[in-house]
Amino acid sequence: MTTVFKRSVWILGVSLLPLMAQAEILKAVEIKGTARIEDATVMSYLHLEKGDNVTPADIDKAVKTLFATGLFSDVRMNMKNGMARIDVVENPIVHNVYFEGNKKLEDNVLETEVLLKPRMVYTKHKLQSDADRLLEVYKRSGRYGASVVPKIIEKDQNRVDIVFEIDEGDKTTVRKINILGAKAFSPDELKDVMITKEKAWYRFLSSMDTYDADRLNYDKELLRRFYLENGYVDFKVTGAVAELTPDRGSFILTLEIEEGNRYKFAESDVRVSLPEYQETVKTADFIQFKSGDFFNSESVEQAVAALTNKFSDEGYAFVEVTPQFEKNEADRTVRVVFQIHEGEKVFVNRINITGNSRTLDKVIRREFRLQESDVFNVSKLRRSKQRVENLDYFSKVDFKTVPVPGDSSKTDINVDVAEKSTGAFNVGIGWSSYDGMMFETGIAERNVLGTGKAVGINAMLSQKETQYTIGLTDPYFMDKPLMAGWDIFHTTRDNEDSSSYSYTTTGTTIRFGWDYTDFWGQTVRYTLRQDDINDIDDDASIYIKDQAGKTIVSLIGQELFYDRRDSRINPSQGYYASFGTDFAGVGGDTKFVRVNLMAIKYFPVADDVVFSLRGDAGRIWGVGGQDVRVNNRYFLGDASLRGFEYGGVGARDRATGDALGANWYTSGSAELTFPLGLPKELGIKGKVFSDAAYVGKPDDYDPQTMEYSNDVRVAVGTGILWASPMGLINLDFSYALKKADYDKTKVFRLNFGNSF
Repeated sequence: MTTVFKRSVWILGVSLLPLMAQAEILKAVEIKGTARIEDATVMSYLHLEKGDNVTPADIDKAVKTLFATGLFSDVRMNMKNGMARIDVVENPIVHNVYFEGNKKLEDNVLETEVLLKPRMVYTKHKLQSDADRLLEVYKRSGRYGASVVPKIIEKDQNRVDIVFEIDEGDKTTVRKINILGAKAFSPDELKDVMITKEKAWYRFLSSMDTYDADRLNYDKELLRRFYLENGYVDFKVTGAVAELTPDRGSFILTLEIEEGNRYKFAESDVRVSLPEYQETVKTADFIQFKSGDFFNSESVEQAVAALTNKFSDEGYAFVEVTPQFEKNEADRTVRVVFQIHEGEKVFVNRINITGNSRTLDKVIRREFRLQESDVFNVSKLRRSKQRVENLDYFSKVDFKTVPVPGDSSKTDINVDVAEKSTGAFNVGIGWSSYDGMMFETGIAERNVLGTGKAVGINAMLSQKETQYTIGLTDPYFMDKPLMAGWDIFHTTRDNEDSSSYSYTTTGTTIRFGWDYTDFWGQTVRYTLRQDDINDIDDDASIYIKDQAGKTIVSLIGQELFYDRRDSRINPSQGYYASFGTDFAGVGGDTKFVRVNLMAIKYFPVADDVVFSLRGDAGRIWGVGGQDVRVNNRYFLGDASLRGFEYGGVGARDRATGDALGANWYTSGSAELTFPLGLPKELGIKGKVFSDAAYVGKPDDYDPQTMEYSNDVRVAVGTGILWASPMGLINLDFSYALKKADYDKTKVFRLNFGNSF
């Protein structure tokens, strides 16, 4: 036996001897230091029982196990003559958690982020983890200079209060955005594409000038889309760095990009591989781009959507339109070949909705045109997304389809939303060039308890009008696709300037509405109200004096509409048309029939440039020999016919000049809205417009006592729309090109209001 081998055996033996010598049979266990925790609970963690052969390694493992429970701040264990003694010091229990110094983030927001709660066991590790988590919350809100100092206050009965002392600091803004490698576009043009903005004085109500890592990643995608829409097929972002300044008060963002070459479209083609389909597809009907145009990824997507809709409408529910790109680097062209074939039948597996902490799942799901287990359809998915966006409950709505692993016949639809405020207590001030100063206050909630129901109480006071309203609306009455609503109103209107009288109306309306299809819908209503024509001037028109007094109106009405706009909130393309009828005479003492028509069409001209055409027409007839009362007639002007005062066109009393209204009218408007080159987040747009109208005479027209002209009235103008912190400001300058001698015109029109 070698010397080395002998030494190894001796060392091993010496090492094992203490363990063998110290191993003891466990006879009893004594636990000291517990107050809240039962001895049986401590024993359950030890995994030791009487009669076990316990070694020092077992004791070490037991101590570590007790520490790992988080119940104890100190654990000691020793064993002698078969007796195990365990001494523990219990961790305190959290009594209360307080936040001090926080103003920008409320306590209820911070409470959801910390793990330590009242009646939970306190540990130093949990306390520090909570402090770190609170710092992350402040970073997400753009406050990278925030600090959180956790402290404990000891109380009796081994309890502690936890206090997080918070210095929120200022928002960590973006001081500068550097874009390196840009040649085709200026840095300022590219910054306009990005959501993240540089700090500026006019962004005091925005958070877009604070740094957010997720937002920066989205900006990279926005830049990629922008370049693809302008022909730069090979564009890529090669680097993005956010550098915190030494004072920790702001960031400097640096993005490095490679533009690549700009490409044009070559001749495109459509290849159809569908069973029993023999027709030839005319590409010009669906593909708007032409050979020689600069490549635009958005144009390709529009062509895919148009072709998908065409074949889906023809019964090919599983059609797939796949654009294939053949890039020719030599002449810098891209040939797009649209392959149309029947895809595999795919079913919707699950619809997963996230981000809706307040809005109930069913409120979102009922807007879907697809349900779980339905056959998947791209057109229905696109329509579902639009319907959820039209709810106007969310600032973001993202739809993604995710194939089910291991089953190619199923797909999940993941919906991620970001909720925005849907209710407020409003106090507003404003001014109108017709109504004068206005004061408005009210309480409104468009998504009560996340159910989608709406309620509002509002009061508006101005120099010309006083209005009180209460309204309730349930868009899915009794969980059916039926809208039901109820309104109570009281309005007093001063028409002294235009017609030498005032009137008051008080009443209630019950409303119901439903959709026939995704685009066709109808509402019906019943209104019962009392009208009172009063405060008539002594020198008022005799036609107005004859109608003084109170009347009861019992009215049934309906509106049939067709809506193909791309958005109800901010439309840029599509059209909307409506046909409304009212019949007054189901009871009451006022009888008339009224028909109203309206249609509007939006045309996207360029980015943020929208052209619209609108037409309106109305006709009202007295029933049973009654003349139409003056307060039920049409009075055009101000907002309805810019360039003229309210009631500034139509028949007038020759002696008094009072406006007598019209029994029919037709009007049209053309308007172009466009950006003014200012930062987009300012919300300022310019507009040019032209309004025209024919106004009919009242049924009791008398040429001896009334002035009337059936000539067309035309006005043109320009203006500014500003979604300002004070509310929407609408400023118009108009000029009446064609008018009657007695018409009353208006050059300047301003409306604004505020809620705060």
